[in-house]
Amino acid sequence: MMSDGLWRGGDRVEVERVVSGAAAYFPASVVSAPSLRKKLVWVEHEALLVGSSVRMKEYVIPTRLRPSPPRELNRSFKAGDEVDIFRDSEGCWVRGNVTTILGDSRYIVEFKGGNRPEAQVDHLNLRLHREWEDGTWVPSLFQHQGNVLESTTKSMKLKIKFRERRGQYEKGAIVEVRSEEEAYTGSWYCARILNLLGDDKYIVEHLRFSRDGDESIPLRDLVEAENIRPVPPSELSPVLRYEPGDEVDAWFNKRWWIGRVSKVLARDSTYLVYFISTGEEVTVLHFNLRPRKDWINGRWINSYKGEECFKPPWKKLKFCKRAEKVFNIGMMVEVRSDERGYEGSWYSAKIISYLGENRYTVEYQTLRTEDGRELLKEEARGLDIRPNPPQLIQRACRYESLKDVEAWFNDGWWSGRVYKINSNYTRYGVYFKTTDERLEFAYTDLRPCQVWRKGKWSRA
Repeated sequence: MMSDGLWRGGDRVEVERVVSGAAAYFPASVVSAPSLRKKLVWVEHEALLVGSSVRMKEYVIPTRLRPSPPRELNRSFKAGDEVDIFRDSEGCWVRGNVTTILGDSRYIVEFKGGNRPEAQVDHLNLRLHREWEDGTWVPSLFQHQGNVLESTTKSMKLKIKFRERRGQYEKGAIVEVRSEEEAYTGSWYCARILNLLGDDKYIVEHLRFSRDGDESIPLRDLVEAENIRPVPPSELSPVLRYEPGDEVDAWFNKRWWIGRVSKVLARDSTYLVYFISTGEEVTVLHFNLRPRKDWINGRWINSYKGEECFKPPWKKLKFCKRAEKVFNIGMMVEVRSDERGYEGSWYSAKIISYLGENRYTVEYQTLRTEDGRELLKEEARGLDIRPNPPQLIQRACRYESLKDVEAWFNDGWWSGRVYKINSNYTRYGVYFKTTDERLEFAYTDLRPCQVWRKGKWSRA
């Protein structure tokens, strides 16, 4: 388990209990870390209610807590898989096995321990069972990803060598971390490695941000290795003068932001820089700029110098050759369907190849060929592709009437609007304008409706 001192307010955790003779895991959030006197963690449950609408809070022994496992929404399951099943009626995850695969993303499962009968469950109420042992997940998240890639590449007759990631960054190393917060997308902050958790996760300590404004308590984060890179060496930085179109990292608001120089304001000293992720233009001094470099396969690579994109504002990047390719090969995305009767639906997919002119080959993760033997592949336009929404916005506390949502139905996410809610906010009626249908969904089958526009997520 994590040490007591690493639990902090806002951490998403699970509380372990024995229910009906079997282990159960209750999703919760840490309200306050353990004090020296009580040595207990004050948590607020996500699914257990006191009365009709108040979430239950309680003190918990730290050894009964574990981090909330990552959700793998694009994962499919097969008969015999050992899984956790979310029980809406009990507000917890319980252990079991998949016995039968049904249509429409539904499964028959049996439960381990206790006296629960077999049940039919939705895809989103399942996850691969993992144990939290000595600060890492078993089976390892990295090993699982490797198996998926390996099985995919066999059919493509490709060979991939996996580089050992354990210990890539040593304890105490100064690094840069890519921010996953919506308001800071496209920025990197400076941090120090505190600890390695498993093969692909680190605990880092911010160098320039503190908790709740108290500079004596540094802010800490749990970060995936893919969002960490070394600090660029100083010999990469010196530039006498930047020109319009140069890609740069700009130091602004205690972070490095990816941008392009759009105008030289004062010779060799001040520039107007366009931040690609936010669409803002900011005045930046010369010494707060550095040439943009990409950390790829263990070395720094020169970024593209956009001579063909010299005309600001950069909102017209669709006319640049570089801007055509937005999504990288292997990236997990969602693809919008334009088939009749399927308008307004999005399906999980992976980018297989870039075809030019902002068109891609994608491999769907939940759709198969007619014979069911392989995952479906097809060509898709870049305008019909968006990244997977970050986990921060995958769920809401509850949904209100007339709010736009996306519902998991027929192996994809469908855009609709809430028109009916039951008394305890566990089931919702959703109206779909594109098909003029009204269907009922469990809370776990919904997520907030988000729009991907100009390289960032925003509320619909």
